[in-house]
Amino acid sequence: MATKRAKKTDVVSPSSAELRKAVEAIAIQPKSGKITLLTRKLFNVLLAVAQQADDAGDTYRALLSDIVANSAFDSNDTALVKEHLRRMVSVQVEWSTGTSSQKPGRKWGISTLIADAEILEDPTTRRVWVEFSFAPKIKKKLLDPVQYARLSLQFQSQLRSSAGLALYEICVRYLTNPSHLTMRETWEWWRPILSGTPDTEAGDEAKREYKYFKRDYLRPAIAEVNAVTNIFVELVEHREGRRVAEIQFRVTERKQPMLALDEHPNVFDSTLVDRMVKIGIPLKDAQTLYADSEENRIRAALQMTEQRMRSTSLPPVRSAAALFKDALKKGYAPPVEALPAATSGTALRTPAAASVADDLKARLLSEFSAYRRKEARVLYDEQGEEERDLARQSFEDDVLPGLGTHMRDDWRKRGLDSKLAETSFFDWLARKTWGEPTDGDLLAFTLSQSR
Repeated sequence: MATKRAKKTDVVSPSSAELRKAVEAIAIQPKSGKITLLTRKLFNVLLAVAQQADDAGDTYRALLSDIVANSAFDSNDTALVKEHLRRMVSVQVEWSTGTSSQKPGRKWGISTLIADAEILEDPTTRRVWVEFSFAPKIKKKLLDPVQYARLSLQFQSQLRSSAGLALYEICVRYLTNPSHLTMRETWEWWRPILSGTPDTEAGDEAKREYKYFKRDYLRPAIAEVNAVTNIFVELVEHREGRRVAEIQFRVTERKQPMLALDEHPNVFDSTLVDRMVKIGIPLKDAQTLYADSEENRIRAALQMTEQRMRSTSLPPVRSAAALFKDALKKGYAPPVEALPAATSGTALRTPAAASVADDLKARLLSEFSAYRRKEARVLYDEQGEEERDLARQSFEDDVLPGLGTHMRDDWRKRGLDSKLAETSFFDWLARKTWGEPTDGDLLAFTLSQSR
């Protein structure tokens, strides 16, 4: 089999590439195995490498050092790449044009992400190469697409959730569409595409309840895309009565200055594996956790665990590894961006500047709280009477005893007809549903208001 080489240099670096991703490969639905953030990122990088190569041969190659986080790669990096290449050869996905509608002339197909892969070390230069190929039926469509979206691998490197990257890919395609609206589909159709998890592997709760899909995937993905990419995304819900039946997204180009981007975007951040090993997690387990989890949750759980280990005011941590795994699994570690940090910039703020900043943040939090109360009200109205009764009972049991006598009496007499009681109830329901607001939530809210 001939090997497809890059022109002139024989080295194709994905770091500066813009990927032309075929529309058939964007809204892909996993049918067996999970498409994680890193699997999706690696697939995009390999596509970019193949698209930069010339036309001879069927196999493509890239330096391992151009794929992983640093050029001083080691066996850990090789193990991570191997794990994701295995997944890409085994995960079955359905290819479509991005819609479930059965229109004349549309095609459907199923395949694995790549056909095969090898990792080879050049005995002379000691450079390590990743070689791979695509299934013949989809190769031309992937490498020379007729309809495609232009994706920035730099923006890809900033996204830290699979749902965020999937949403970015889909929405970029519709940026130049006159309506600026994506396809309109049932929320059940969107769930496996954004979560990367087949319906057969999703829990019953996740498949049955839109509110959980919105809480766990839609809101975080929209906030992330709006925070770090060049597009602004808004959720559009279509209801049948009180029930949300279908959703789509409105996408426009962002006018605000962008956050600083990495000069050399990468797929793998193997420093996270090293940090997990340092707190007592075996290397193989750390690699598995890194492969299966979102990077943003790993970072949050690591930072929380490391800060707890450094604390001198609290009892010693009996098992840092157990604390980290519990935080990662349950997702209660605050996002890294929201954790307090003693930076030189904050240390040098004058009292007047600090007062102005605190006033602005207080006002923003107040406006965001009002917005979330409205969202919580919509969620409450969508629920059945049994669920609403359960929510009110939980509020009475968990929150009401800690409120003042006047508030308790008002709730018992008037319930949600009391303005004070209504505010307290929906503040509680918003926190219970979506947690405390993160910096990403506030940033996305600010951008939406500035529009």
